[in-house]
Amino acid sequence: MNMPKPCIYIVEDNSDIGFILELFLNEEGFEVKVLTTAQDFIMALKYGLPDLFLMDVKLPDGNGIDLCHQLKNDPRSERLPILMMSAHANEDVARSCEAEEFLQKPFDLNLLLHKIKQYLPAA
Repeated sequence: MNMPKPCIYIVEDNSDIGFILELFLNEEGFEVKVLTTAQDFIMALKYGLPDLFLMDVKLPDGNGIDLCHQLKNDPRSERLPILMMSAHANEDVARSCEAEEFLQKPFDLNLLLHKIKQYLPAA
């Protein structure tokens, strides 16, 4: 019997970065949904929750920190791991919204995979 693939929501407005992350994580056996705006992300949450969030800080219509606060204050998602990423912010930003990890862009894809597997041990 096949186990369902762990699902990751990537919130990233840069289409090149989103494409690379989606391609890499699909090859590693994850189901991936790339969302490019805060609005798309909020809509996606109405249809279901992933196993993990990978979220950029800067978005065209909001920011990942506010979204992170929303997730951590919602009983449905408060225990789900959030990995924040940014080229401009630092770890203090991730701590401010209780994200599990912060990745400074650009980052190594193998480091990202290692971090994801820390929070999704069955993956």
